[in-house]
Amino acid sequence: MKYPHSIPLWHPNGEPVPSATPSRVVLSSVDTKWNDIVVEQHHVPSSERADEMYKRHVIAINIGHSFTWEFVKDGRVHRVQRARGAITFFPSHQPFSGRLKIERGAFANLLFLALNPVFVTRVAERLELDVDRIELVEQRRGTDPTFCHIALALRAGIQTGDALDRMYGEALSTALAVHLLREYGAAVPEQKKRYPRLPREKLVRAMEYIQDQLGTDLTVSGIAQAVYMSPYHFTRLFKKSTGQSPHQYVVEARVRKAKELLTTGKFTISEVALHVGFADQAHLTRHFKRVFGLPPQRLLSCRKPQIVV
Repeated sequence: MKYPHSIPLWHPNGEPVPSATPSRVVLSSVDTKWNDIVVEQHHVPSSERADEMYKRHVIAINIGHSFTWEFVKDGRVHRVQRARGAITFFPSHQPFSGRLKIERGAFANLLFLALNPVFVTRVAERLELDVDRIELVEQRRGTDPTFCHIALALRAGIQTGDALDRMYGEALSTALAVHLLREYGAAVPEQKKRYPRLPREKLVRAMEYIQDQLGTDLTVSGIAQAVYMSPYHFTRLFKKSTGQSPHQYVVEARVRKAKELLTTGKFTISEVALHVGFADQAHLTRHFKRVFGLPPQRLLSCRKPQIVV
């Protein structure tokens, strides 16, 4: 399948870099409902970048064989080996140059995560951080387990088609932005307040809102707004209060509502799936088996009345 390049490069003067690029996009989040992050997997042959930049904050992770990256710093040419799991962070609007070197006929297998800078700023404000004190700078690291874990979870969501909803992307984008702000900034920000758990009335209101909106395109932002909280604080305190992230809770609530509707015998599995907010019957079946240990079809067959002779 051919995917477009959705993470463009720009010249410092604001002109776009010509779209003719040696890299090939083999996986993309272009068909998801994710708003603030773009995820792409590229196969990149030997190539060179000269004074180019991204307009988003871009994290590149090597998920394949090692390669050599050459770049100039302080007037000297540096050559670094980028092993599997290596991280490179390119802040928005900061030009970079370098040369990727790999064997002829081979390619580097890179996973790119591009975050909207406005979204990252909003996350910083919700964390009550002093945005003016945070300067994100280009960095190269041997690895970063947190970034790798989030990146692979996002890629898995695209590959399986099982996590394309807005809440999934929003939750992982927020986690990515928080880690970026705390670990890749020139200054270490401090959080002003700590709250242990959601107040009971807010927790009850959130759960009621979720139940009322199960059939809609629920988002963390929408639920948080219903209880007058920022999405970040709501997500953190909701998990402390329930042991589940909002996304996990919503999925399980949808499954339990689906079981309730199926036991009435009035709806087909496909009708129930759409009624409670799943993409289709297969999507419901996957989560139903995970929660209850059996597919919904077997549940229905088990409830058929037996004829006693």
